[in-house]
This record gives sequence, structure tokens and C-alpha cells, in this order.
Amino acid sequence: MKQITVRIAKLPDLSSLQNLQVDMEHTIEDEPYPDELGKLGVEYILNNPDQGFYLVAEHSEEVIGALRISYERSVSRNGFFWWIQNVCINENYRGNGIFQKLHDKVVNLAKKNKEVVAIKLHVHTNNRSAIKAYEKAGMKKTPEYPYIFNLK
Repeated sequence: MKQITVRIAKLPDLSSLQNLQVDMEHTIEDEPYPDELGKLGVEYILNNPDQGFYLVAEHSEEVIGALRISYERSVSRNGFFWWIQNVCINENYRGNGIFQKLHDKVVNLAKKNKEVVAIKLHVHTNNRSAIKAYEKAGMKKTPEYPYIFNLK
């Protein structure tokens, strides 16, 4: 495969990120939220960098994958967790190490930020290929279980 580059997303990447978001939702969710909601969510993050940022993987100037980083302040560790969220890889490029390249960039950026103490993510238990990719990247399963109380 030709050169894959990874960079921080910019506003001109909006449409590509929105398409990846919709594809990801329809791939992993039994009942995906409305597409328009996810598209607005992507736009919000790009316009509010204090809430996080996206990384994109490009091949021949086409965005083929992305992930989002959001922030959580850990009181007990006196630093920030960077949460990897919304991992989306174009289906034509899955299985080619794209997540690994994105993950490597996250780790490199986090190591340069003295306040980041760990990188975390949630994964759907039925998403076996993602679990394999995360473990291959060196991520470890924790004893934590996510719970949710939906308001909307």
C-alpha cells in the first residue's frame, strides 16, 4: 500500500469525517442514531477544539480513516486521559494497519503533552476485529464496565 499519512483534522475534512462517522454508526450499532445527529457532532468537535480533536489517515489525498480524541481529567492521577473515540476506517482499507498508524500518532502526541497520563477507549464487545486491532496496538483490557443513563 502506498504512503499513509496521519495528521490532525481540519475543517475542510468535515464531509469526509461525517461520511466515516455515519458508516461507523451503521456498522457497529444495532439501532444507529439519526445520521444528521452524528454529522452535527463531528462539526461541533471541529469547531470546538477545547472539546477534543480528530486525527485523519490519508492515502493519495483521500481521508480513509479517522479517530477522535476527547479529554477527561483524572483527579486520582492528576492528569488527563485521552479517550480514543469514533474510530472509523473506510471498509476498503480495513485490515491494513490504518488504526495502528492513527494509534501511533495519538501516542506520540500524548507523550509530548506532560499532562496526559493514559490513553483509553471503549469498544463494543461484538466488534472482534476492532478488539484485535486495539490489542495488537498494545492496549490492555481493564476491569471497568461502561454504564450509561440516557437523557436523549
